[in-house]
Amino acid sequence: MSSRKEKVCAMPLSLAPRVLALALVVSAFVTECAARSPPPSAQPVIVSPDATTAAPAEKLALRGRTLIPLHSTLIGQGGVTRLNFSGALSIHNASATNILAIEKIEYRNGSGQLIESYLNDPIYLKPYASLQVTIAQDDVRGGTGASFTVDWSTAQGSDEPLIEAVMTSYTGPHSYAILSPGRRVSRPQ
Repeated sequence: MSSRKEKVCAMPLSLAPRVLALALVVSAFVTECAARSPPPSAQPVIVSPDATTAAPAEKLALRGRTLIPLHSTLIGQGGVTRLNFSGALSIHNASATNILAIEKIEYRNGSGQLIESYLNDPIYLKPYASLQVTIAQDDVRGGTGASFTVDWSTAQGSDEPLIEAVMTSYTGPHSYAILSPGRRVSRPQ
């Protein structure tokens, strides 16, 4: 019985070099693909160092909060299918002359519960500069009613920031994109 087991499990010697060669080719391919893939972003807030500046000497008098829907999941076909989206929250300083302070960026799920708060310190954007916050397509923590709130400040008489979200989904040969504009809401004191 043990000799039969050996025959079933044993590989003919003529195949061993081929299997080893195939394993080496697959290993080299996987290593090369991994080397070409960009590393995951350690910080989901993307802002160019050239887009930021130091805090202004004077207090920024105009304060606001913007709510931006960013659906990480949409339900379709009467509840039969789910489509997950990646998202990019874009915050643009719409002023040609004044600094925009981004003080708080919070991501909430459909129940309104805080999922993540992105800033420890304010970011000061130069005129017309921008930043992005990204949500991966496989990050479904937000669910079907996810949203961002952004607390910001700028100089009195300045243009309010332009804040919107773009959601994209790629499934097989199909792709989907949704633009979601932000809306100013009351900011707690």
